[in-house]
Amino acid sequence: MRILDLKSKLLLGRLLTRSGDQAWDFAVPLVLLKLFPDQLRIAAFYYFLVRLAGVLILPKLASQIDRMNRFSAAKLGIFLQLVGVILGAASIAGFYFVIHGELAAPLAILFISLVFGGILANLGSTFMDIAIANDLVPSGLAEAELTSFNSRLRQVDLLTEVGAPVIAGLLLLVDQPNLLAGFILIALWNVVSFFPELVLLKSVFNERPDLITKKVQTSEQAKTALWSKLTHGWRAFFREPIALAALAYSILWLSVLSPHGVLLTAYLKDGWQLPEWAIGAFRGGGAFFGLIATAIFPWAIRRWGLLNGTRNFIIYQTATVLIALAFFFSGGIAGQVGFLVFILLSRVGLYGFSLGETQIRQVGISPETRGEVNGFASALTGIATLVLYGAGALLPSTQDFQFLVIGSALFVALACAVYLVWLRVVRSDPKISVFS
Repeated sequence: MRILDLKSKLLLGRLLTRSGDQAWDFAVPLVLLKLFPDQLRIAAFYYFLVRLAGVLILPKLASQIDRMNRFSAAKLGIFLQLVGVILGAASIAGFYFVIHGELAAPLAILFISLVFGGILANLGSTFMDIAIANDLVPSGLAEAELTSFNSRLRQVDLLTEVGAPVIAGLLLLVDQPNLLAGFILIALWNVVSFFPELVLLKSVFNERPDLITKKVQTSEQAKTALWSKLTHGWRAFFREPIALAALAYSILWLSVLSPHGVLLTAYLKDGWQLPEWAIGAFRGGGAFFGLIATAIFPWAIRRWGLLNGTRNFIIYQTATVLIALAFFFSGGIAGQVGFLVFILLSRVGLYGFSLGETQIRQVGISPETRGEVNGFASALTGIATLVLYGAGALLPSTQDFQFLVIGSALFVALACAVYLVWLRVVRSDPKISVFS
């Protein structure tokens, strides 16, 4: 007798690993700022290097999804995350002991170790997202089931965004004021979560052995070296019917206006002096409003269709972000509250658009090339984030964060414009009529 069906196993596995991921992503910048006060550039430079490596390596790595069986791909992704988290935790602990005079080690070496761990964890996490959400899910479910299941999958992600940062914030209170004991507990939480996920995926493939293997991509492009992927591969990607939609989504990653974003989290802590519990609550609030989007997304798609429903979400996001910008510069407590409230409201538009763009890729990419094309799409968001963290690393002081806020609002508006252009193109292109 089966206790869990395929969908439930995928959702539970997602819940386990995402909870650890969210707690980790919340804790790392806060601990870095605690160890190195008033040094927002350190956290920004760390994430800049992690994203740079992702942009360079991910297209080649993700193409392996099209060339190996799905269970082997899952094991590879989990292994990369596991090693990355362990290495990152050891590096943070090293920073703490060096700063407190209990260890003699060059800070530069520890930083390199931290970056390398971050690279592995980031590659593994993105690799797993592609392997599961963009390949296994559309292969294992009927197309008619995608809208509702994608919403449920995103609900799991958002539930972890609500709960994990709050729990992580409480764990960081252990052995205050150094944060190290709480951080180690968060690292252990992250590590332990990978093993039941692997067991659940093995159960999925035992239940559906037809999903283990897939038609292998044997084109010459699949065999090319990394440099060729970065040149010819990008040109091939932008010939894909979904390219402009993916580009619009990636432009949104040029925004710092995200409750769970590293730079905004650091600014709220270092610039506005908000306590950890308040930052965690704000981050959780962003996820709560995202949950609203996942609840209304199936209804919106039934009412307006995939393309128009997705359009309405990004138009709404653009409007709320522009209002948030006005509040940011109005000053005072009212301005701060208004800014945070409209950032939260904008999450409904962002997550609705993200769900629509995900389904566009699920439907519009050939099964034989899902790994590679989604790898380039993910690298595109990596490039956007790379630019964002690069800008953060160049900030002379935390107070200059205002320039990132202005740029963020402009890029959200640009993303909306790009999607509207794609929408006009798609209606006259028979290759992508499947979306209508």
